[in-house]
Amino acid sequence: MSMPPPPPQSHDPYAAVPAATPDAPDGSPAPAAWPPQAPPPPPARRRIGLVLGIVAGAVALLTAGVAAFVVLRGDSGTAYPDAEYRLTLPPKLLDGAYELERDHSDASDGAFTRDAERALGGRDVEAAVATYTPVNGGGQLSISGLYGRFKDPDGARDTMLERAAGAEGTELAVPPRDFRPSGSDTAVTCQLLARKDLGARTVYPQCAWNDGNTGVLVLVVDPAVAGEDPDDVDLEASAELTLRVRDEMRRPIR
Repeated sequence: MSMPPPPPQSHDPYAAVPAATPDAPDGSPAPAAWPPQAPPPPPARRRIGLVLGIVAGAVALLTAGVAAFVVLRGDSGTAYPDAEYRLTLPPKLLDGAYELERDHSDASDGAFTRDAERALGGRDVEAAVATYTPVNGGGQLSISGLYGRFKDPDGARDTMLERAAGAEGTELAVPPRDFRPSGSDTAVTCQLLARKDLGARTVYPQCAWNDGNTGVLVLVVDPAVAGEDPDDVDLEASAELTLRVRDEMRRPIR
Protein backbone atom coordinates (compact mmCIF):
# COMPACT_ATOMS: atom_id res chain seq x y z
CA MET A 1 0.00 0.00 0.00
CA SER A 2 1.62 3.23 -1.05
CA MET A 3 1.70 6.19 1.33
CA PRO A 4 -0.16 9.37 0.26
CA PRO A 5 1.88 12.56 -0.14
CA PRO A 6 2.48 14.65 3.02
CA PRO A 7 0.23 17.65 3.68
CA PRO A 8 1.48 21.27 3.42
CA GLN A 9 4.03 22.01 6.10
CA SER A 10 3.43 24.12 9.20
CA HIS A 11 5.38 27.31 9.87
CA ASP A 12 6.94 25.69 12.94
CA PRO A 13 9.90 23.39 12.27
CA TYR A 14 8.97 21.31 15.31
CA ALA A 15 5.67 20.48 13.64
CA ALA A 16 7.23 19.94 10.24
CA VAL A 17 7.53 16.18 10.33
CA PRO A 18 5.49 14.88 7.40
CA ALA A 19 2.59 12.58 8.13
CA ALA A 20 0.09 10.58 6.18
CA THR A 21 -2.79 12.69 4.89
CA PRO A 22 -5.44 12.36 7.63
CA ASP A 23 -8.99 11.26 7.02
CA ALA A 24 -10.08 12.18 10.52
CA PRO A 25 -9.61 15.31 12.67
CA ASP A 26 -7.16 13.56 15.00
CA GLY A 27 -4.89 12.58 12.12
CA SER A 28 -5.78 8.89 12.20
CA PRO A 29 -6.98 6.95 9.16
CA ALA A 30 -10.71 6.84 8.59
CA PRO A 31 -12.37 3.97 10.49
CA ALA A 32 -13.74 2.61 7.23
CA ALA A 33 -10.20 1.73 6.18
CA TRP A 34 -9.86 -0.58 9.15
CA PRO A 35 -11.68 -3.80 10.12
CA PRO A 36 -14.67 -3.00 12.35
CA GLN A 37 -13.34 -5.53 14.89
CA ALA A 38 -10.77 -3.39 16.72
CA PRO A 39 -9.05 -5.99 18.97
CA PRO A 40 -6.55 -7.40 16.43
CA PRO A 41 -3.61 -5.04 15.77
CA PRO A 42 -3.46 -3.43 12.32
CA PRO A 43 -1.60 -5.34 9.60
CA ALA A 44 2.12 -4.64 9.64
CA ARG A 45 2.24 -2.17 6.76
CA ARG A 46 -0.83 -0.31 7.97
CA ARG A 47 0.67 -0.16 11.44
CA ILE A 48 3.80 1.45 9.99
CA GLY A 49 1.60 3.99 8.25
CA LEU A 50 -0.21 4.67 11.51
CA VAL A 51 3.06 5.18 13.35
CA LEU A 52 4.32 7.59 10.72
CA GLY A 53 1.00 9.37 10.77
CA ILE A 54 1.17 10.20 14.47
CA VAL A 55 4.68 11.66 14.42
CA ALA A 56 3.44 15.14 13.55
CA GLY A 57 1.16 15.06 16.57
CA ALA A 58 3.94 13.85 18.83
CA VAL A 59 6.46 16.60 18.11
CA ALA A 60 5.16 19.61 20.05
CA LEU A 61 5.32 23.32 19.22
CA LEU A 62 8.02 24.90 21.35
CA THR A 63 6.47 28.30 20.84
CA ALA A 64 3.30 27.24 22.68
CA GLY A 65 4.92 27.89 26.07
CA VAL A 66 7.08 30.90 25.34
CA ALA A 67 5.48 33.31 27.81
CA ALA A 68 5.31 30.80 30.65
CA PHE A 69 8.90 29.74 30.08
CA VAL A 70 10.20 33.30 30.21
CA VAL A 71 8.29 33.97 33.43
CA LEU A 72 9.37 30.75 35.11
CA ARG A 73 12.99 30.71 34.00
CA GLY A 74 13.71 34.40 34.01
CA ASP A 75 17.26 35.61 33.39
CA SER A 76 19.87 33.25 34.76
CA GLY A 77 22.44 36.03 34.89
CA THR A 78 25.02 33.89 33.11
CA ALA A 79 26.83 34.99 30.00
CA TYR A 80 26.13 33.72 26.51
CA PRO A 81 28.84 31.34 25.28
CA ASP A 82 30.86 32.05 22.19
CA ALA A 83 29.55 30.55 18.96
CA GLU A 84 31.98 27.73 18.24
CA TYR A 85 29.77 25.05 16.67
CA ARG A 86 26.95 24.86 14.18
CA LEU A 87 24.64 22.13 12.89
CA THR A 88 24.68 20.59 9.44
CA LEU A 89 22.20 18.26 7.76
CA PRO A 90 24.33 15.64 6.00
CA PRO A 91 22.79 13.67 3.14
CA LYS A 92 23.12 10.50 5.26
CA LEU A 93 23.16 9.84 8.99
CA LEU A 94 24.28 7.05 11.29
CA ASP A 95 26.98 5.71 9.00
CA GLY A 96 24.67 5.79 5.99
CA ALA A 97 21.74 3.93 7.59
CA TYR A 98 19.40 6.93 7.09
CA GLU A 99 19.16 9.26 4.13
CA LEU A 100 17.85 12.80 4.04
CA GLU A 101 14.22 12.89 2.95
CA ARG A 102 13.46 16.58 3.38
CA ASP A 103 15.06 19.71 4.85
CA HIS A 104 12.46 21.81 6.70
CA SER A 105 14.84 24.41 8.11
CA ASP A 106 13.44 27.33 6.12
CA ALA A 107 9.78 26.50 6.77
CA SER A 108 9.33 29.01 9.60
CA ASP A 109 10.48 32.14 7.75
CA GLY A 110 12.45 33.10 10.86
CA ALA A 111 9.44 33.22 13.21
CA PHE A 112 10.35 30.03 15.03
CA THR A 113 13.95 30.99 15.64
CA ARG A 114 12.91 34.39 17.01
CA ASP A 115 10.53 32.73 19.44
CA ALA A 116 13.14 30.11 20.32
CA GLU A 117 15.60 32.85 21.24
CA ARG A 118 13.15 34.13 23.83
CA ALA A 119 11.86 30.74 25.00
CA LEU A 120 15.20 29.00 25.27
CA GLY A 121 17.44 31.88 26.25
CA GLY A 122 19.33 31.89 22.95
CA ARG A 123 20.95 34.38 20.65
CA ASP A 124 21.83 34.24 16.96
CA VAL A 125 19.66 31.14 16.65
CA GLU A 126 19.30 29.22 13.38
CA ALA A 127 17.17 26.15 12.67
CA ALA A 128 18.31 22.75 11.41
CA VAL A 129 15.18 20.64 10.92
CA ALA A 130 14.85 17.57 8.72
CA THR A 131 13.36 14.13 8.29
CA TYR A 132 15.43 11.07 7.44
CA THR A 133 14.24 7.67 6.28
CA PRO A 134 16.02 4.31 6.64
CA VAL A 135 17.88 3.05 3.59
CA ASN A 136 16.63 -0.43 4.44
CA GLY A 137 13.36 -0.93 6.30
CA GLY A 138 10.52 1.24 7.51
CA GLY A 139 10.38 4.06 9.98
CA GLN A 140 11.61 7.61 10.24
CA LEU A 141 14.10 9.76 12.12
CA SER A 142 13.24 13.41 12.71
CA ILE A 143 15.75 16.11 13.57
CA SER A 144 14.39 19.26 15.19
CA GLY A 145 17.44 21.36 15.90
CA LEU A 146 18.71 24.83 16.72
CA TYR A 147 22.16 26.29 16.85
CA GLY A 148 23.46 29.59 18.18
CA ARG A 149 24.33 30.61 21.73
CA PHE A 150 22.34 29.32 24.72
CA LYS A 151 23.21 30.54 28.20
CA ASP A 152 21.19 27.84 30.02
CA PRO A 153 21.77 24.64 28.03
CA ASP A 154 20.16 22.33 30.61
CA GLY A 155 17.06 24.50 30.87
CA ALA A 156 16.76 24.75 27.09
CA ARG A 157 17.05 20.98 26.69
CA ASP A 158 14.47 20.28 29.38
CA THR A 159 12.03 22.78 27.90
CA MET A 160 12.33 21.26 24.44
CA LEU A 161 11.37 17.86 25.83
CA GLU A 162 8.60 19.26 28.01
CA ARG A 163 6.94 20.98 25.06
CA ALA A 164 7.21 17.82 22.96
CA ALA A 165 5.62 15.67 25.67
CA GLY A 166 2.78 18.17 25.99
CA ALA A 167 1.50 17.71 22.44
CA GLU A 168 -2.22 17.05 22.20
CA GLY A 169 -3.05 13.36 22.28
CA THR A 170 0.46 12.42 23.42
CA GLU A 171 1.19 10.58 26.65
CA LEU A 172 4.48 10.63 28.49
CA ALA A 173 5.01 6.89 28.88
CA VAL A 174 8.45 7.15 30.54
CA PRO A 175 9.59 10.47 32.07
CA PRO A 176 12.87 12.10 31.06
CA ARG A 177 16.07 10.38 32.12
CA ASP A 178 19.58 11.79 31.85
CA PHE A 179 22.38 9.80 30.25
CA ARG A 180 26.06 10.48 29.77
CA PRO A 181 27.48 7.56 27.80
CA SER A 182 31.16 6.83 28.16
CA GLY A 183 33.31 9.40 26.39
CA SER A 184 30.52 11.96 26.01
CA ASP A 185 31.16 15.61 26.81
CA THR A 186 27.46 16.44 27.19
CA ALA A 187 24.37 14.96 28.77
CA VAL A 188 21.55 13.49 26.71
CA THR A 189 18.04 13.36 28.12
CA CYS A 190 15.55 10.80 26.76
CA GLN A 191 11.87 10.17 27.29
CA LEU A 192 9.32 7.79 25.84
CA LEU A 193 6.18 9.16 24.21
CA ALA A 194 3.03 7.17 23.48
CA ARG A 195 -0.20 7.60 21.60
CA LYS A 196 -3.27 5.45 21.18
CA ASP A 197 -5.11 5.40 17.87
CA LEU A 198 -7.93 3.02 16.96
CA GLY A 199 -7.02 0.72 19.83
CA ALA A 200 -3.34 0.48 18.87
CA ARG A 201 -0.90 2.06 21.34
CA THR A 202 2.40 3.09 19.83
CA VAL A 203 5.52 4.24 21.63
CA TYR A 204 8.58 6.03 20.35
CA PRO A 205 11.72 7.32 22.09
CA GLN A 206 12.77 10.95 21.92
CA CYS A 207 16.08 12.37 23.09
CA ALA A 208 17.59 15.83 23.28
CA TRP A 209 20.86 17.56 23.93
CA ASN A 210 21.94 21.18 24.29
CA ASP A 211 25.60 21.98 24.69
CA GLY A 212 25.46 25.76 24.67
CA ASN A 213 25.84 26.04 20.90
CA THR A 214 23.64 23.26 19.51
CA GLY A 215 20.36 21.77 20.68
CA VAL A 216 18.43 19.00 18.96
CA LEU A 217 15.39 16.82 19.53
CA VAL A 218 15.86 13.41 17.92
CA LEU A 219 12.68 11.39 17.52
CA VAL A 220 12.86 7.85 16.17
CA VAL A 221 9.88 6.00 14.71
CA ASP A 222 10.86 2.34 14.53
CA PRO A 223 8.13 -0.21 13.70
CA ALA A 224 10.10 -2.79 15.68
CA VAL A 225 9.84 -0.64 18.82
CA ALA A 226 6.43 0.98 18.31
CA GLY A 227 4.45 -1.85 19.89
CA GLU A 228 6.80 -2.65 22.76
CA ASP A 229 5.96 -2.40 26.42
CA PRO A 230 7.35 0.96 27.64
CA ASP A 231 9.35 -0.82 30.33
CA ASP A 232 11.16 -2.82 27.65
CA VAL A 233 12.31 0.15 25.53
CA ASP A 234 16.04 0.76 25.90
CA LEU A 235 16.38 4.53 26.38
CA GLU A 236 20.11 4.25 27.00
CA ALA A 237 20.51 2.85 23.49
CA SER A 238 18.48 5.82 22.20
CA ALA A 239 20.84 8.18 24.03
CA GLU A 240 23.85 6.53 22.39
CA LEU A 241 22.18 6.80 18.98
CA THR A 242 21.52 10.49 19.66
CA LEU A 243 25.17 11.09 20.44
CA ARG A 244 26.08 9.47 17.13
CA VAL A 245 23.68 11.87 15.41
CA ARG A 246 25.37 14.75 17.24
CA ASP A 247 28.81 13.61 16.11
CA GLU A 248 27.67 13.60 12.49
CA MET A 249 25.72 16.88 12.58
CA ARG A 250 27.85 19.15 14.78
CA ARG A 251 30.70 21.00 13.10
CA PRO A 252 33.12 23.70 14.27
CA ILE A 253 32.64 27.21 12.93
CA ARG A 254 35.75 28.10 10.97
